[in-house]
Amino acid sequence: MDNNFKRAKEIQIFDGNGKQWLGMKGLVNEADELNRFAIVGEGYKVVQHQEVMDIIAKALEDLKLNTKTTTIEMKEGARLRINLNFPEIQHSIAGEKLEMWASFDNSYDSSTGLRLEVNAYLPITETNLYCSEVVSEALNRYYHKHTKGLEVSMLEGTINKGVELFQTKIKAEFESLLSIPVNALQAKAFIQEMIEGKTVKTAKKYLEMVLESLNNPNVSDKLNNAWGFYTLISRIFTKEVASIDTRKNNSREMLNRIKNNKWGAMVQVVAEESQQAELCLEINQ
Repeated sequence: MDNNFKRAKEIQIFDGNGKQWLGMKGLVNEADELNRFAIVGEGYKVVQHQEVMDIIAKALEDLKLNTKTTTIEMKEGARLRINLNFPEIQHSIAGEKLEMWASFDNSYDSSTGLRLEVNAYLPITETNLYCSEVVSEALNRYYHKHTKGLEVSMLEGTINKGVELFQTKIKAEFESLLSIPVNALQAKAFIQEMIEGKTVKTAKKYLEMVLESLNNPNVSDKLNNAWGFYTLISRIFTKEVASIDTRKNNSREMLNRIKNNKWGAMVQVVAEESQQAELCLEINQ
């Protein structure tokens, strides 16, 4: 599978006086040495984009899986992202279709190490975004800087394990969310607590967007379980958060907090707060 990706070539680096920079080397486009990618340390291990693609192709051939592949070259070919969608591997949760996706990153300029992440997603509709909404923690992940110890062959095992985890773990995990009753009042209290929390990493402006959505009766009246609450959050993040990595991090933080929240204990607290609000309204009237 030859995609004509740019190949990196190592060159020596010299200063203006013709003296070589010890411990450093340059990475340039093999076909055009004037197209320079980066200056890196002598120990930087180059992995060619085509080498990564060949490993992926072999893994998919061994698994006998059909995929939809999107390749995106950034920084004039210095960085490559490969997205794979597996249409044959799906789950259905309350009518929502879950798909397995994998994303790969490689670079010649230290902007990323060699990275593979396998995740579960909800497909996006009516949008030109090239990935779907993140709905799970990473099913399997390989990451290594371009240094000694980097093993490109590890990608194949990472894909295999990701497929196994998607097929065995994901459906049960999200069906468990479906079984947890969550109403709009509980959801609002949960988001408000996160907005006020000091350890929350998700930006408050995004949490406030979720809160605003929950104030819409067309949304709040339909909310009745933790799965619906999480998919609502995922869609807002997908629409509002530009960075894919930020979307992943935000979605995972919300997923973990929703899974670990004591929703049963919140019912009485929310009910008491609602009663107090009604009492205050009666007194004021």
